[in-house]
Amino acid sequence: MVTIVAVQAQKKRIPNEKKELSDKMLTEKLKLSEEQKQKAKTLNEDYRKKMTELRKKDDMLVKDWKNQMMELNKKHREDIRGLLSKEQKEQIGNMKLQRKKIAEIDGNARMEKMKLRLDLNNEQMEKIKKQRSDMREKMKAIHENKSLDMMKKREEMKELMQKRKENMKSILTEDQLKKMKEQRTPVKRKRKVLS
Repeated sequence: MVTIVAVQAQKKRIPNEKKELSDKMLTEKLKLSEEQKQKAKTLNEDYRKKMTELRKKDDMLVKDWKNQMMELNKKHREDIRGLLSKEQKEQIGNMKLQRKKIAEIDGNARMEKMKLRLDLNNEQMEKIKKQRSDMREKMKAIHENKSLDMMKKREEMKELMQKRKENMKSILTEDQLKKMKEQRTPVKRKRKVLS
């Protein structure tokens, strides 16, 4: 029994340890000063306190709760960004570009895998690539649209994903669709339990 409890405790710590490691690496890469570290710690504690208070509220609509949560997240990001120097902000911008390039490489590799696994012809590949490119542009437009709140953006993204799924049915043959469905493994999503 003690072993089970110890293993469960270790499993619960892993996401926090990853977050701490990620934060530590970011701190080292950006070379934050002691003053910046202290201010960031204070901002993070304040943010956690406000989020905890918000989670305890059970007398509000889910939509209102989500909007308040998103506002808190937005304010926290802005406050943390306000701590950074111009050079540190540029460094974060460069890191984002690197992640974007890696995501592009990963996307192309997935496309090649799909081509091999589903035995796609060149015409199908071109159609899928065009669809992917169009999708990326539309998602970017939604993301950058300041007139939409986060909930509306999510709804529009969801609609786009559904259209893409329907469009794939017109590109792939029945056998290819069947193969694709068989190859997909259900993704287990970890839900964060709110205390």
